[in-house]
Amino acid sequence: MAANSGDELHQAVIRDHFRRPRNRGPLTAPATSGHAHNPFCGDTVRIWARVEGGRIAEVTFDGRGCSISQAAASMLTTLVKGKRVAAVDNLRHAFTDGLAPDGPTLPSELGDLRALAGVKRFPSRVRCAVLPFDALDEALARSQPNREE
Repeated sequence: MAANSGDELHQAVIRDHFRRPRNRGPLTAPATSGHAHNPFCGDTVRIWARVEGGRIAEVTFDGRGCSISQAAASMLTTLVKGKRVAAVDNLRHAFTDGLAPDGPTLPSELGDLRALAGVKRFPSRVRCAVLPFDALDEALARSQPNREE
């Protein structure tokens, strides 16, 4: 089955973030970090975040794994930089809802993360796409101990 032009565009966006990741490398203190690991495939992501005034002032990542997990980390750090911490939960829910088998179309506010919409066809790969959100959630929880999960 041939890929349609939308699939090809999405694949190009994923490849671009994987080959030329944005925001890669640790932040220096003061910053918090969170780590997530997928034991089924071995993917790992660490995200560093610096929160100032309730906003994500800086955010970076490092990790190893498939193009989906690493591109998703690049896309996520690009998306959330400058956003209010409170907005991250809404972004995560929109993303995970959209990756459910009968989920809605991924909304435009997810930016390049929308390129991962096709992952829903491969349930075992959804975890790879969501892994960076797990690491970011841990980092944000550490930066704001009173943040509700």
